[in-house]
Amino acid sequence: MDSSDTALLGVAGIVGALAFAIVFAGGYLFGLDGSVARPIRLLAVEPLTWIVLAALVVAVIGNAYIE
Repeated sequence: MDSSDTALLGVAGIVGALAFAIVFAGGYLFGLDGSVARPIRLLAVEPLTWIVLAALVVAVIGNAYIE
């Protein structure tokens, strides 16, 4: 695997983990019968979430291209 494949796989892993976390947190906090969009709205308005996601993406891409 070259560095671009590694970076793409890392970013896909971050997105997949985020989707799993949204479903898990939404089910835990609001019940599985509640709206799935509610935890997504909560994440979208929290600026710290975007800072952490950006840092993770930069770390994955940087690690892929350094190796």
